[in-house]
Parts: sequence; structure tokens; C-alpha cells
Amino acid sequence: MSELSEKYMTQIAGNRALCRRLSLDILAGTLPHALILEGASGSGKRLVALNIAAALACTGKHKDGASVPCLSCLECRKVFEGLCPDVIFVNRGEKATIGVEEARFVREDVKIIPNDLERKIYIIEEADKMTDQAQNALLLTLEEPPSYAVFILLCESASELLETIRSRAPVFRTELMSAQEIEKCILEKSDRARTLKAQDPSLLAQITVSAGGTVGRALDYLDERKFAPIKEARELTYDFLEAISDRAKAGAAIPLLSRFSSKRDTLQFQLEMLLDAAVELLILKKADGRELVFFESEQKALDLCELIPASKLLAVSEAVNEAIEENKRNANVRLLLMKMATSIKIL
Repeated sequence: MSELSEKYMTQIAGNRALCRRLSLDILAGTLPHALILEGASGSGKRLVALNIAAALACTGKHKDGASVPCLSCLECRKVFEGLCPDVIFVNRGEKATIGVEEARFVREDVKIIPNDLERKIYIIEEADKMTDQAQNALLLTLEEPPSYAVFILLCESASELLETIRSRAPVFRTELMSAQEIEKCILEKSDRARTLKAQDPSLLAQITVSAGGTVGRALDYLDERKFAPIKEARELTYDFLEAISDRAKAGAAIPLLSRFSSKRDTLQFQLEMLLDAAVELLILKKADGRELVFFESEQKALDLCELIPASKLLAVSEAVNEAIEENKRNANVRLLLMKMATSIKIL
């Protein structure tokens, strides 16, 4: 296996089935001229887009229905190394949005025939950050493109795109990975991950379960500074749940209210994490063997299940959910926390 092949197979990780499906569409000549790749940040959208571009460019030999790209031919290598002039990335740069200027660039550039390949592939990053004006400016190009043009729109949420755009480009979703799959992948990629596995496996487990099913986010969280606010929110969640458990002293949760942030965005994150944990415990009380999405340790989750009655977890879930909604409506932070505490009966 070539160096590119080894690197590619490691990086593509959880999206191999999606890439194979798209590769087979390319071999069959049924790939649409425009498509939307939707997925969370760090879920591999850009790499999937490069896979499509390389598959369209690939000149390698494919036998017995083998998928493309071959990862060996010159064209494949040029695409993955960023050296192909016919693979064009469009993004917002330092701006907050992708504006009309970028859409007009695509509209004019697409009139120029490909240089190296039979196709010109436009990869529009953060397409959901396009203004309505930019999307409307791009619309005619998507409706009546040259035969050689392919458009790949990357976004976290396709619902942020205009319906007129979505109606002309099918949506494909990147695939989320389990915490175990993420751990295996980042251990292959990162010295820091390997160090944590040896020295602090609990922290590594927290990182992988907090990554939301995406390798890219897990790799970011290996940076202590980036994971610090997540780690702090997780500790608050654990402490709060311990404080409302049957073995806790009366009023133990009250001091924890001061640890919730007065900043609305941070508070929202903390509350949503607490809600996720409470709901997960409720579900675990009803069904064993569920894949965990908050707890890094099944034993920790089961211990809390034993200590917190279902009625208390339900009260927490309802009260925290209401606090989340009130926070969205810009309610007074101190008052919404007091109301939440009263509903849970810790005041």
C-alpha cells in the first residue's frame, strides 16, 4: 500500500461506506452534477469531497467493480496534494459569510473549460454561511451548468440553505463514529492520544465521548486549552448529579448553582450537557447496553443510576429543559437557575 493510501484509509475512517457509495455512482455515471455534504464540524466532509474529486479525476485501472479513487495515479495524488487546478475551493476566508462576490467568481470561472481534467470540481466550504443573495447568484449556475462542472456544497446544516438550492442538489450525510472507533483512529494519528492512553485513559475516554462522533473534534480536544471548557462543564454535571443523589446531604447541590456561568452561551452549553446526562441515565434505567453519548464510563453511569431515583432524574430533565428554553428567551440567568433549583426541590 502506498503512503497516500495508508494516510487516506486512516483519515477517511468513519465515512468509508459513504465514499464507496459515491465512488460507485461515479463509476456508473450517476453522480449528480451538484450535491450537498452535511455533517458536524470535524466529521470529514472536506475529505469526502476530495474523495469525490479524486474519483472523478482518477485514471487508474479498476477491475471487478473496484472503487475509485485508486490513490496511485498522478491525478489522484495531485487532487489530494492540492495541486490540481481543476479542483477549486470556495470559502469565506476571514469574512463572516460567503457573499455575492464569491458566487459571481464561480459563475464566471465555470465558463472556462477544465485545464487538466475532464471535469471542474467546485468545493464550497461552509455553504450554509452563504448569504441569500450569494445563493441566488449561484442558483442559475446550478440549474444550467456546463457538462464538465461538479459542485460540492459542504455544510453543517442543509436546512440553512435555500429550498431552491436544496431542490437541485441531493443531501448526503457524513457518518458519525462510536467513541471506540474515534479512539482507535486518533491513537493512529496522535502522539498526544497515545500518551493519554498510557497515562490518563479516563481523560482520553472523556475526549472521545465528547467528540460527538467526529474524529476532527476529538483531535481538536487533544489540545488541553480547547478541551478545558468541556472538561469543566462535565465536572459540573457530575458534581450536580452526585449532589442530588440519595447519598448526598440535603442542600449539597445549592453551592453548585454559583458554578453555572452568567454568560448566556456558556450557560446554554452547561445546561444542555446536564440535560444529556440526566436523559441518558433515565434511558439506562430502562435499557442496558445502550451506547453512551455523555458518560465515558458505563460503570459510572450505572452507579449514578442506582443512586438517583427515576422520579428525580425526570424532575431534573424537565426543569433543565425549561431553563434552556428560558435562557433562549433571554430570561434573567439568576432567576432561571433559582427556578430550576426549586423545581428539582433542592431549595
